[in-house]
Amino acid sequence: MTVLCMGCKKKGSEDRAATTVIVAGRQVWDVCAEHAERFGAQLAAVFGSDGLEAAVEARGSVVITGTIPGYEPDSARLALENAGYRIVGHVEEDTALIVCGIRPAPHKVAEAAAAGTPCMDATRAGVFREAVTSGHWSGGDALPEVVAKATAADVRRETAEEKSVRREREADAMKGYVAWQRTEVPKRMAESAVRWAEERKEKEAKETRRRVNRSLPPQLSEAQQIRAWARAEGYTISDRGVIPGAVREAYRHSHAGQGELDLDVAS
Repeated sequence: MTVLCMGCKKKGSEDRAATTVIVAGRQVWDVCAEHAERFGAQLAAVFGSDGLEAAVEARGSVVITGTIPGYEPDSARLALENAGYRIVGHVEEDTALIVCGIRPAPHKVAEAAAAGTPCMDATRAGVFREAVTSGHWSGGDALPEVVAKATAADVRRETAEEKSVRREREADAMKGYVAWQRTEVPKRMAESAVRWAEERKEKEAKETRRRVNRSLPPQLSEAQQIRAWARAEGYTISDRGVIPGAVREAYRHSHAGQGELDLDVAS
């Protein structure tokens, strides 16, 4: 299931895949590139940034193989590129990490095994998301056991015993995938439902406040209140300009005891 941008969901616009994680304390927001740039500009305005982009430390190359749970291929690549990695198609001498998702390519796993490349098992729940959030990409997992895809000729040459082993292995792999779908997908759906309910509640409260504010009479400024009172009392006063000090003083005495009004009577 793809992680969607919370900013787009909040605005009610089209759903976009989240490519950036914004963290503040214990709060985490998944946002797309557009909202990441927008919120970054707002933070820069608040904290007085000089507008320079943060330097990203080059970390070597990374190979991504298989499906990363919760991420589209482009989103996973962008997350690693934002962390300073260079995405390559094959394991090279300087490859710093191989990220293995669901059903990784056997030849890439074999290349990593031969080169001794560190592996991140992205099929473990939340591992890739935690790495995006913390910026710490660890490679301490064991490489997955994969078997090269059998061709039609390979299948025809199989003995009955080899065919039985292959089918058993495929059945076990499918059971693991189905078990993952039964446990992880409902969990993510439940988390999304809770988040959606919170967002819906907040949106309804905001709409209620907006309707209430529209139903209330407009709030007059202090000067407008003084002018309205003065006209009702027979004073001649203009719509603009400085309110005469005598009018302010009369207004203050008229409203004495109804709450202090901090007026400048020097004018």
